[in-house]
Amino acid sequence: MTDNAQDILKQLELLEKADDFPPLLAAFEGALPAEASARTDALLQAGEILNAKGQYADAQRLLEMALQSAQKLASHSRQALALGLMADIHRAQGNFRSALSKLVEARERLDTTPQQDKEVSARLYIWSGLNNMSLGDYETARQHFYEAYQVYHKLDDHRGIAISSNRLGTIATMNAQYGEAEKYLQESLRIAKELGDRHAMAGALLNLGEIKRLQDNPQEARPLYYESSALFASLGMHRGMCIAENNLGHIHAKMQDFSTAKYHYARAVECAKIADLVPDMLDTLAGLVYIFIARQEYEPAVFCVAYILRHPAHLQETEQFLEPAQQVVSRHAQFQGHLPPSEQLPQVVEEMISKIF
Repeated sequence: MTDNAQDILKQLELLEKADDFPPLLAAFEGALPAEASARTDALLQAGEILNAKGQYADAQRLLEMALQSAQKLASHSRQALALGLMADIHRAQGNFRSALSKLVEARERLDTTPQQDKEVSARLYIWSGLNNMSLGDYETARQHFYEAYQVYHKLDDHRGIAISSNRLGTIATMNAQYGEAEKYLQESLRIAKELGDRHAMAGALLNLGEIKRLQDNPQEARPLYYESSALFASLGMHRGMCIAENNLGHIHAKMQDFSTAKYHYARAVECAKIADLVPDMLDTLAGLVYIFIARQEYEPAVFCVAYILRHPAHLQETEQFLEPAQQVVSRHAQFQGHLPPSEQLPQVVEEMISKIF
């Protein structure tokens, strides 16, 4: 890879504002190396960075270029990596079936004999686990995360161990196994601090906050979410920030501190719009349901519940979050009207926020 292309990749990692990406990305494409393997690796790195930043359209485009280049090289590991990263993009946008198809194709192309391919294999386990988790298949997700955890230990890859232990902590949290969850998350946080890996630190703090929130301990959850959100913001990673802000909104809504809830939900919506995070917009909408219920406004509450549950991109965890609300609203109202199409989600969220605040 040319020094210029490498320098631009480093600059891309530091960007936070969406408007700053196009000129730097154009410069990167102009500086791509001519040599095929170096060009493919550069495209893969750029696609991964843009995926993490929520710049999904450009990430998808560069990864498709990387896949074509990897096919010409007959490099199975690079093909699998490109497909796995594309799957992660589809998952983040709520296209879980498309993500699964990409992951199956990636696994089929992967040759697991070389050492390099073992690392790619571990990453595919992580992405597969995340997709299964989004679909509510927590046991399969746990198995995939543990496979990754074992591979990373064999490779002595500390960053990989931090990521996979974080994911194991996440799935244990969702299964209400809080002791096991905290063990894995503290391991992840410790390693991340040793490595100075702010991304892994932010993820561990986010999930430790989730444990405290689910244990109905908002005073301990809030500082963990705040620190996580700040770290994600410093990295320009809108999805992590969106999750933290949504959960801060949920906490304050439950405490009936609606002005603070509005602030955090507004920040979450802003991040979700920037990165087109459909499942996270639905999570914001789920939080608004509880505010409507607290105000005994059952008609908009039952509308929101119906819209979320019929939207194809809603997460299993959002459905579980809504279960207490469903029990309340079903005693007061039944939705019988017409639901807007799923593509109108941003407008629906804005309309419901304006109704409340």
